[in-house]
Amino acid sequence: MECTLEHGADIAVTKCMKVTEKDSVLIVADSASKEIGMAIRQKSLEITDRVRFFNLDLPAYGGRPLKAMPESLVEAIRKATVTFFVAGPAEGELETLRGPFLQLCVQKARHAHMVGVDNKIMTTGMCVDYDKVALVTNRLYQMLISAKEIKVTSPAGSDFTATFDSGMKWIPCTGIIERVGEWDNLPSGEVFTAPKTFQGRLVIDGTIGDWIEVKYMGKVDYQETPLIIDVEHVNGGSYIKEMKCKHKELLDDFTAYVKSEPNASRVGEIGLGTNIFLKEIIGNILQDEKFATVHVAFGDPYHEKTGASWTSDYHIDLLMRKCSIWLDGRQIMDKGKYIKEILGTA
Repeated sequence: MECTLEHGADIAVTKCMKVTEKDSVLIVADSASKEIGMAIRQKSLEITDRVRFFNLDLPAYGGRPLKAMPESLVEAIRKATVTFFVAGPAEGELETLRGPFLQLCVQKARHAHMVGVDNKIMTTGMCVDYDKVALVTNRLYQMLISAKEIKVTSPAGSDFTATFDSGMKWIPCTGIIERVGEWDNLPSGEVFTAPKTFQGRLVIDGTIGDWIEVKYMGKVDYQETPLIIDVEHVNGGSYIKEMKCKHKELLDDFTAYVKSEPNASRVGEIGLGTNIFLKEIIGNILQDEKFATVHVAFGDPYHEKTGASWTSDYHIDLLMRKCSIWLDGRQIMDKGKYIKEILGTA
């Protein structure tokens, strides 16, 4: 398979989003992702002539980070049946732009959330067989929906246990989005939920998301300078108890992030990556959280999907390498390798 930007865009448009001639497509990009947005636009135009493209970096929108969605963008969302968000993250925009954008999209469209996508992602994580990703994802999902407890360790020192509430939903993300109101992060391949309880230590030696990822990409090696977080379950929620990192500026930024509001320091998600075609962690959480290991997020629990009763305007994903996983005492992953029962013939 020829892994090019155009091929990745074709898979996003035709396989994942299943764009048809009846669809009205909206693509939102910025200057850094313009080439990717235009590739998605071109593939969409080969199917339908109803395609609109927005560049958030145009001076008319007031400069990044945007304080609110431009009214012209709101109107375009209301007319779309398929939407792509491929612009990069900017500090504060989860609350002012990306969150409201997503909420509008799912009212009447199928949505692909591709925040911070780059050419490497388009030629690796997007250029995969999503039928096989769906097979692995759904096999794992069937095991998780009845699980009461998960235990996770890693060679770097992660060691934590989470329990699950039968009222919370596990969400399988296969990358194939077919119905109005559905959305997924592309590239895809994960199963996630909001845990009932969470207790233990996270040693983040993989990737840190949101705007912190952008600020420190290429500047911090998390394997050499991990972020260490201790979590305890108190007063009905699981919150950060203590944090440490040898990189003081990173620690200060992360501390400020999770203290932005009370629930920003609460564990909102635990997820297991299922895109078995990924060969390396690249430092971009959009793709890395789909890698065969474990990620945990503080902040919003994707309440509209999981059924969690609380919310947050913040959400930051954290990835750990080479995790080992036990479900109710049964091992399903050993240092980043799934058991054969989950992989099957995929």
